[in-house]
Amino acid sequence: MKSPQQAIFDAVYAASLRLGYATYDYLPARDAAYPFVFVGEQFDQDMQTKTNLYGRVQQTIHLYHSYRKRGELTSMMDAIKIELRRLKRAEGFSLVCRNISARTLIDDSTTEALVHGIIEVEFQFN
Repeated sequence: MKSPQQAIFDAVYAASLRLGYATYDYLPARDAAYPFVFVGEQFDQDMQTKTNLYGRVQQTIHLYHSYRKRGELTSMMDAIKIELRRLKRAEGFSLVCRNISARTLIDDSTTEALVHGIIEVEFQFN
């Protein structure tokens, strides 16, 4: 059986793929085509009782697109947020989406100006 953290990561990753987005579990090489999604950092807090494991997981999702395609990036972010709210189960664990926050940044770390969307979602599991 997977850990709840891995199950949630896999569910988030699969949600992005279902939407048809190029999705990675690592930051791809600089020559990767835009747009793409990178399911990144994860923080978790869990508690074990005599009979059950429960807790919270915060998952960060990064989206990158060309600077001139900001509208497409924000549409992608909205679609992902909708899918995240729909997640109710992950590998035998019940999920509740507790909170989603998002921000959009300008990324000038490459020769091409990019727009970088960041979604942070908190799930409660049991």
